[in-house]
Amino acid sequence: MKCHESKRHLDLFMDGELSVPENLKVLEHLNLCRPCAGIYEGEKALRAALCAGAGRETAPAGLAERLAGGPALEAAPLPTIGRRRRRWSSVAAAAVFLLVMLTLLFTTPAEMPKALANEISEKHIQSHEGFCGAHRDDCLCLCARCNTETVNPVGKFFQRRVPYEVCSHELKDLGYEAIGAEFWSRKELVCLTVYHNAAGNSITHGLVTTKIAMEPGPLFVCDGAERPVVMMPSGKHGMTCVFVFDSESEATRFRMARDLK
Repeated sequence: MKCHESKRHLDLFMDGELSVPENLKVLEHLNLCRPCAGIYEGEKALRAALCAGAGRETAPAGLAERLAGGPALEAAPLPTIGRRRRRWSSVAAAAVFLLVMLTLLFTTPAEMPKALANEISEKHIQSHEGFCGAHRDDCLCLCARCNTETVNPVGKFFQRRVPYEVCSHELKDLGYEAIGAEFWSRKELVCLTVYHNAAGNSITHGLVTTKIAMEPGPLFVCDGAERPVVMMPSGKHGMTCVFVFDSESEATRFRMARDLK
C-alpha cells in the first residue's frame, strides 16, 4: 500500500469499516511509514479531544424538574439557537486550534525532508521507464525517435518553463545517461530528470526551489520498498537537489563518487 492509498483509507480504518485484509494492509503501512503513522496519531488525538469536549456539555439546570412537570414544559425557555450556535462555534474553534497544534507537533524539521522524499520517490516509480510515447507538454523523452535536439536538450526544456537556471548533473562516471525530463507541480514547480544505466537501474533527480532541512546520510522512505533518497544544496539561489535511487548500493556509489559524508 502506498502513502496516498493509506491516507484515503485512514478514516474508514479508524471507524472500523474496512475488511480484514484492508485493515492488515493499512496496519502494515503504518508500521513501516513514519509520516503516515504521524498523521494517524494526530487524527486519533484529534478524535479523542473532540469526544472529550463533547462529553463536557451538560444539560441546563432544572431541566429534569421541568420535564417531570408536564405543562410547565411549554413555558420553560429552551436554549436559543444563538446559544447552541455559540457553543458549537467554541467546540469548532477548539478543534481547529488543536489541529494546528498537532500539525506543528508532527511536522518537525526532521519530518519535512521525509515528506518530500516520499513524494519524489513515488514520482521515481512513475517515471522509471522514461517518457517515450508520452506526448505531453510537461515531459521530454530523449530517445532518438522522440528528440531532435542535440545540444543541451534538458536545459532548453526546463528554460521554457522556469525563470531560473536549472542545475544539471553528469552521471556518466556511474554509468547513467539521462533518458527524460519532467515538470512536476508541487507547492512549487519541481524540475525532474530521469537517468538509466545498462543494468536497468534508474536515478531520479529533482530540483526544488526551496531549502530543505538536511539530515546526515541518505533518507530511507517507504513507497512499497525501502528506497534511499539523498538531498543536498544545489548552490543555486538556495535550492535543493533531491536524488532517488533504486537501491542502497547505488546510493552509496553516488555518495562515494561525489564525496558526500
